[in-house]
Amino acid sequence: MKNRIITKIKNNINTLTFNFWIYFVSFSILLFIILWIMQVILLQNYYSIMKKIEIEKLAMEIEGEYGNEDFESYLDYIAYKNSSTIVIFDIHDNIYYSSSNLLEKNELSNIPLRQSPIKIQDIKEKILSSINQKISYTINVDKFKSATFVYAKRIGNTNEFLIMMTSIEPIDATIKVLKSQLLYITIISIVISSIISIFISRKLSRPIKNINETAKNLAVGNYNITFNKSGYKEIDDLVDTLNLATKQLAKTDKIKRELIANVSHDLRTPLTMIKAYSEMIRDISGDKKDQREENLKIIIDETDRLTELVNDMMDLSKIESGIIKLNTETFDLNEVINSIICKFKNITDKSDFKLTVDIPGEIFVIADKSKIQQVLYNLVSNAINHSGNKKDNIEKQIKIKVSNLGKKVKVQIIDNGIGISEEDLVHIWDRYYKANNSFKREASGSGLGLSIVKNILTVHNVNYGVTSKLNVGTTFWFELNKSSKKLKKSK
Repeated sequence: MKNRIITKIKNNINTLTFNFWIYFVSFSILLFIILWIMQVILLQNYYSIMKKIEIEKLAMEIEGEYGNEDFESYLDYIAYKNSSTIVIFDIHDNIYYSSSNLLEKNELSNIPLRQSPIKIQDIKEKILSSINQKISYTINVDKFKSATFVYAKRIGNTNEFLIMMTSIEPIDATIKVLKSQLLYITIISIVISSIISIFISRKLSRPIKNINETAKNLAVGNYNITFNKSGYKEIDDLVDTLNLATKQLAKTDKIKRELIANVSHDLRTPLTMIKAYSEMIRDISGDKKDQREENLKIIIDETDRLTELVNDMMDLSKIESGIIKLNTETFDLNEVINSIICKFKNITDKSDFKLTVDIPGEIFVIADKSKIQQVLYNLVSNAINHSGNKKDNIEKQIKIKVSNLGKKVKVQIIDNGIGISEEDLVHIWDRYYKANNSFKREASGSGLGLSIVKNILTVHNVNYGVTSKLNVGTTFWFELNKSSKKLKKSK
């Protein structure tokens, strides 16, 4: 029981809701710590600094207004508004203006400074001896636990001087009020921030929980699901990605089932044939040479068919997994095409179609020679398997045409067979794809030829494609990079 409680607590601690609450409350506490430091601990110092800055700015404004009409009224207003004492005197210690009624024998004093008189002569000497013709200092009065800030300067290039004094009173009462208010504000704000953080965290975590529940169905193979959006861009982007992944997984699963079904069928048929004709040899034609040879030929043909299927599957698997790397070289494309034609010579001699070539002399290309041979072999084999029945007095033809495009070489395999419908063209590169009418895999093919072609040309990073029209014919094409160098033929 205890372990279960501990486990549950650990799980809750690791949740998005709890962590978001911790971050939000911690952030709120940090803000109030800063607020307490600024409003309580540093408030007196901040107040003193601001008062000093304010007095210096006022002195600059008074200097700018010096000599204007109603200057004394202006000084009275400034002194009253800012609770300051303002004195203007000349170099002979004659006082022109004083906002204080406590002036006695050239001694200035503010209300808290009765015990510490400020002498004009001392201030004047300090101003004249300073570099920038101005001074500032603070006088502390222990009796009143207060301080007065004194700022004095020479007015421009004249022989007049300005003194400004202001009391920097302690603000203990204000700080006490702020402490009391901040305590209540802090407690209330932390409670409110906790409630808000829980609400927001649950709102944010809810769509993620929904995604997780939906993903569990996906994990058990249920692809008929849809991840719902939440309105948050980042989560919606994740939802779009997961929906796309679900569609691709469903498509892959469908291809896998079709692949298994097709491979099982392709393996079962020749195996059944091999078993049947082997039994015929054992039971019937064992002593009859002609019939035995005929049965053995069928067994050999079916074995070759199995070998072709396995080899194609192996090649396709290696290419798609990236195990096979290209062995790029410069070779004569004409020579490769002629070798492919020789391989199909026995078939063309016994069939009712003609295989021709259209090549403008020697053309050297840069590619993997063996892989391009495989591409050409598969495309020609595909054209033969889908050439269809002989049309009205029209000879069935398959042409390999090579065109020089400057830096590129275009190879076309053209037939005048049954053609492919437009809706099936985009699918013909898929393994084991079967169209309704126009594109059907014959028994002689493995069903992987065009998929192998696609993958080899993709690895070569070249352009390829197909054009077709029903009952007119089909043209498969691809391009190769042309080489400017020619191979030296051995004598």
